[in-house]
Amino acid sequence: MEKKRYALVGTGHRGLGMFARPLAADFPDTAELVALCDINPLRMKAAAAEVGLDLPQFASFADMMGATDPDAVIVATKDCTHAEYVVAALDAGKRAISEKPLCTTPEQCRDILAAERASDATCLVTHNARYGAADTKIRELVRAGRIGTPLFIQFDETLDRCHGADYFRRWHRRMADSGGLLVHKACHHFDCVNWWADSAPARVAAHGSLRFYGSNGPFRGPRCSDCPHADECDFHVDIFRRDTYRKLYREAESADGYHRDGCVFDPEVDIYDQMGVLIRYENGIECSYTLTAYCPYESQRVVIEGTEGRLEYFGRSATGFAAGSQHLPGSEEIATEWLKLYLPAEGAVDVPIDRATGGHGGADPQLRHDFFARDWALEPNDRMASLDQAVQAVLIGAAANQSIAEGGRPIDVQAFKTPR
Repeated sequence: MEKKRYALVGTGHRGLGMFARPLAADFPDTAELVALCDINPLRMKAAAAEVGLDLPQFASFADMMGATDPDAVIVATKDCTHAEYVVAALDAGKRAISEKPLCTTPEQCRDILAAERASDATCLVTHNARYGAADTKIRELVRAGRIGTPLFIQFDETLDRCHGADYFRRWHRRMADSGGLLVHKACHHFDCVNWWADSAPARVAAHGSLRFYGSNGPFRGPRCSDCPHADECDFHVDIFRRDTYRKLYREAESADGYHRDGCVFDPEVDIYDQMGVLIRYENGIECSYTLTAYCPYESQRVVIEGTEGRLEYFGRSATGFAAGSQHLPGSEEIATEWLKLYLPAEGAVDVPIDRATGGHGGADPQLRHDFFARDWALEPNDRMASLDQAVQAVLIGAAANQSIAEGGRPIDVQAFKTPR
């Protein structure tokens, strides 16, 4: 494979850890990081120092493209700005690689689809949940017909009061920035359900509310680092305890005013912390989905009912990686993961789950291999999310948000792809 040249837009925590560092260290024969772009020069400078390369740095995307002429652009900016850079990359004839979610609104989906149709280049999205060991095994079992024809899918996610709360401290807590958790977080899950169902969503109905965070809290302050309630608030955090955070964010705040330790009880929070979604697919499969962001422990449950059996997955995990002190005591001891088939002809069958190392349970390194070490001349494999697949994941979240706003009215998902 000919070595490709990549420019990174967005040098925050995900841009640095998922893309910049690995590109600089792990793909010497197939990939080269050639430029950084960010609206915050101090954060970009700190990221370049973390990577350990003397990289050109740009505040202007156009200036970066003109000066470095990369083969591909990686977009890891705030969700609501993804479309701007993806469209610009495609317009320039460059491959666009977007961090999930692809974007946040149906209008942005339509803009990106139009840009790809008019371009010689393609857009791919890093839906890394497809690379999870359990998610991949579920896909294999369903495609192999182990439970017959799938009829119903149940997907329930609980986020604990550290990991879950973190979405309410940062820019994600504003619907205009992230599309809420039904876009930013659940797009992972919707993409996997679409993948397992092997169909497109037809109609969505949903309910959601903000019941725990936001103005529901007992007290509030401007931010954790200078909050008068620090000694009494269960959600007070020292977000800058890690050296990388101090370099990337503490010093960079003076350039743009953005901080990662906002109060989870700030009245400006307008995303939901509990959600329920019903999806009907074009092939007749139905799905129920729930996401709750203030639970005692982190977990995920998937059930797929088929004509010849039932598949069940359950995983409960500790979240020591997340900021905060609200970790369930003993969460490491009760962490578990299992996958089972219940087949009328065979009984209960335990299915082994392959283990892997690396970010997101080993998913991130496998995704990076496919995106950065695989010959571009090859067709994307089954785990590489295409543009339309990434669009479908966003559209479910957008349809669910609209349904919630309209009191649970069912929404025609595919109508979002047509300009109104």
